[in-house]
Amino acid sequence: MRSPRDERVSCGLALAAAIVACLACTGRVSGGGAGVGATGGASAAGTTGSAGAMGTAGTTGGGGADAGATSALPGDLPLPRLSHDEYLQTVRDLVQQVVPSEAAGIVPAIMNLTGDLPADALVTIPTEKHGGFARDDQSEQQQYSDVPVAVATALGVALTSTPARVAALFGTCSNAGASVDAACLRAFVTSFGAIALRHPLSDDDVTFYTATATGTPPTVADLANVIAVMLSSPRFLYRVESGAAQVGPSTYALDAYELAARLSYHFWGTMPDATLRADAASGVLLTDAGYASEVARLMADPRADTTLRTFFEQWFWPLLELPPLNSRASDPVFKAFAGADLPGSTLNAHMLADVLDATSWVTAHGGGVSDLLTNRLSFAKDADLAAIYGVAPWSGQGDPPTLPASRAGLLTRAAFLSTATVNTRPIMKGVFIRTTLLCDPIPPPPANAANTPIDTSANQTTREAIEAVTEVPNTVCVGCHKPLINPLGFASENFDSLGRERAAQTFYDAMGNVTGSKPVDTTSIPAVVPGDATASTGMGDVTRLVAQSGKVGQCLATRFFRFAFRRIEGEGDQPAVSGLAALAATGTLTDVFKGVALRPEFKQRVITP
Repeated sequence: MRSPRDERVSCGLALAAAIVACLACTGRVSGGGAGVGATGGASAAGTTGSAGAMGTAGTTGGGGADAGATSALPGDLPLPRLSHDEYLQTVRDLVQQVVPSEAAGIVPAIMNLTGDLPADALVTIPTEKHGGFARDDQSEQQQYSDVPVAVATALGVALTSTPARVAALFGTCSNAGASVDAACLRAFVTSFGAIALRHPLSDDDVTFYTATATGTPPTVADLANVIAVMLSSPRFLYRVESGAAQVGPSTYALDAYELAARLSYHFWGTMPDATLRADAASGVLLTDAGYASEVARLMADPRADTTLRTFFEQWFWPLLELPPLNSRASDPVFKAFAGADLPGSTLNAHMLADVLDATSWVTAHGGGVSDLLTNRLSFAKDADLAAIYGVAPWSGQGDPPTLPASRAGLLTRAAFLSTATVNTRPIMKGVFIRTTLLCDPIPPPPANAANTPIDTSANQTTREAIEAVTEVPNTVCVGCHKPLINPLGFASENFDSLGRERAAQTFYDAMGNVTGSKPVDTTSIPAVVPGDATASTGMGDVTRLVAQSGKVGQCLATRFFRFAFRRIEGEGDQPAVSGLAALAATGTLTDVFKGVALRPEFKQRVITP
């Protein structure tokens, strides 16, 4: 009887053969490799992320009706693909690694072919409507086939377009790029394949790829075809993990090369560098000391910050849902409301950068979860956001300026306050804090919830209007809104919908004329911990209570597990999540981010029949 691991390897080889057979049938990788079309490729799209196995425990493909289900074993996908940004960065880095002197002349043109590569959908569990993690499974692989195959073909042509590039790729056996014989081609496939496919090739693999060159001796067109086929193969477009020794029921330890790739994609969102490959080849990576050293090196590299910023952007879903702030720039009411701060097309990007720069700063300076919540430095580098904050723009050098005392930290940054309208959205603010920072469940709203709009036209404050609709006794709304949602959202009503501090809410008629104002009310009982009746006067108190609760660390652990492993946690994942939560409770953000890679689960994958 064949093992599940053997079946998985056979499946990968069969897929590779199918891709090449399809390319051969269409003739699109012949005669110099020009014009590979839409057939036969494999998927490669998504957002930058890390290298864990992907999918959803207890489901097929993730994000389905059973996405909240748990199982004793993690639901690793057989063939997780590279995400959108991972694929693009892998292509860039591959060219840089194999022909560094020619990369500047090749990469820009190749990247021009990737504009149609779609982003990944974010997957949530049924009880979480917003945010999620990028799905990197195969559910839409046909949609993503066109671009990778076109890129592979173009790269094959570009890498062999001059004798200098052929010489750089194939080495001295190419006679200064003039000719390549069968032995030289085989040596190239062996060396190039180990880099591009992130694992040494077997003799059968080498024979398979060299056989796609039909000329004797191979022509330049043959060489381009070989490269195109290799870069269209599952081992390039997917993270193939067959495992090595069995370490538990249906659980296999990753071999050194698979582990190097998982580390590299986890921290950097791209292929292993020469150091990682050397440590895998020598076996150093499989030693405790060698592995810990590589984890520290990868985490310290600036490329890790890019991956972590993607995590925070996915976790803090209001950043992804922030509408274009200049969408109402011609509306008389909005123009009157915004005044001198009327948004331009760049304000959205400046607000997002402010939040992500704050996460980078806290992480780089050894901060923990509490520091993430309470950091009060302004990272506004441009005049528009700096004006909203009432501080000078930051040059990007030295310590950033401190925000005014009214800014309590993360939750009072403009990106979490702005709505692109004249009104704030305290309900969404409360949902974000309750479900995403505290990981408290909120029952789904009734089916007709959107049928009762919040109307502030009668010179009611936003809070008054929301209370009049959602806090009426004996209604279906009051049970969730009054104790769970509204109190958290009302705490920041001393900021308007551009994120500017205010003491009163101003009202306008349809022409933008001021019709009155009322003081805002930020008092509430936020009940950050169930049953806690501590009163709050505003977001400063809420931030303090949230930080003291310890719940954000647990929530961070859960969300980072999903980001790192690309799936919902199952029952068997509880030790990993609890271990990360313990790091979040006592350590730094860096400890959590490194801690995933130091977990035994990171070095394994589950392969089920």
